[in-house]
Amino acid sequence: MRRRRWSVTARLMLSYGVLIVAFATTMALALRDLRAATREAELLRAGVVPLEVAIAQALAEQNVLAAQLNHATAAKNPSDVREWIETARKTRPLTMAAARKAAEQLRGEEREAARLREEVLPELSAIDERLRSDSEVYARLFEALTAGDRTAADGAQSELVKIEADTAQRLRGMKTKTDATMERLSEQARARERRALQLLIGLTVLALVVAVAITLYARRVLRPLATVTERARVVAAGNLTPKTALDDGTEIGELSETFESMVGAIRDARSELVKAERLAAIGKMAAHITHEIRNPLSAIGLNLEMLEGELGQGGDEDREQLELVTAIKAETNRLARLSEQYLSLARRPKPVLAAESLPDLIEELLGFLKPELDRSKVVAKLVGDRALAPLMLDEGLMRQAFLNLVRNAREAMTDGGALTIALSTDEPGVVIVMLDDTGPGIPDDVRSTIFDPFFTTKQRGTGLGLAVTREIIEAHKGTIACEPGPGGKGTRFTVKLPR
Repeated sequence: MRRRRWSVTARLMLSYGVLIVAFATTMALALRDLRAATREAELLRAGVVPLEVAIAQALAEQNVLAAQLNHATAAKNPSDVREWIETARKTRPLTMAAARKAAEQLRGEEREAARLREEVLPELSAIDERLRSDSEVYARLFEALTAGDRTAADGAQSELVKIEADTAQRLRGMKTKTDATMERLSEQARARERRALQLLIGLTVLALVVAVAITLYARRVLRPLATVTERARVVAAGNLTPKTALDDGTEIGELSETFESMVGAIRDARSELVKAERLAAIGKMAAHITHEIRNPLSAIGLNLEMLEGELGQGGDEDREQLELVTAIKAETNRLARLSEQYLSLARRPKPVLAAESLPDLIEELLGFLKPELDRSKVVAKLVGDRALAPLMLDEGLMRQAFLNLVRNAREAMTDGGALTIALSTDEPGVVIVMLDDTGPGIPDDVRSTIFDPFFTTKQRGTGLGLAVTREIIEAHKGTIACEPGPGGKGTRFTVKLPR
């Protein structure tokens, strides 16, 4: 099964998608930190800073009041003391109200704001309650100072000092908590600033890395295109040797495979064309020569038969002449057979197909050749599936093809041997005929050329038998191949015919 391919466009879009996802993720994190920083800045502006200012102001007013209160009994003019203290007491509620308003602004999702609000509001409520409850004590102080009752004034002063000291302590505690909250929020803001800077640097580095990676990847993906272009130049220059295609799983790799297949097909087609042109030229020459010599050969043969008949009626004195005539007649017959082979090569086989039994055809052929095989001490047998369905064959042409193969095997086994013809249907839609002989075999450097016209290793061979055989097999849409026999001994010819 052909594996599914990813297009170049899809791969590049996926690469850019990775870059966009990385960029979007980084921007989302930066936006989250920015929003958090905005909330914290708003919290500082609307809540924490005003609260810090209000508490600091209240603490300052408290310190002034405490200083005045400490010198209240030693003042020479009690009315001035009372005016100073009353003025300070009137401004404190306004300052506390500002602090409460600032504390109530501490709302939102920030834990620091919620915690500070929960800690400050109860303290402010307690101070407000204390400020409302100390009015009676201040009234006693002022009455004692007016009456000149030093003892009563000292008692009231001592009680108020404790009250104001507790208030001051509460204010300092709130100021400490507010300062700590401001410090934590500031530290968080600085941390977010550092993180935003790191994200920015990271995004820049990531963008550069991904851009370089995408560039290298695109270059690798598009590399086969340059290879195909270079191969096209080489093929255009005449080099038709197919190369191994660079299959990277894209349509460019598929184009490379298709291009190399096309180059191989062009090479085979050119080879077949050259071979066909050569055979055509040889065929024309052979047909012309054969036409010119057939009539003289026929006349010579007829005259030789007449001369042989006349000499056969003579006595012993004509025996020597008769032997010469017989030898001349044999050579004449050989020339006639050779001319017929040339004519067979010149005429491209055009099979007239009919349903024929291939096992019966081979059995009949072996029976016809049995005397010839017996004289050469060759044992031939047909094995395999003999119940094959009839094939569409030209009986005369196919008989000639197998006749050439059997005689070729017989001639190879000069000292006798065995010829096995095996029929099988191991491949679907194909009938396989394998001819194995026990001859000396064919060298590797010779095997690739045995089907070429006029190539022969025999002293008196024409080199046409196997060439004609291949023409007949291919005219039947089949194939023929030659290889070493089983175990590397002998020779095997394999014929495959469509069913």
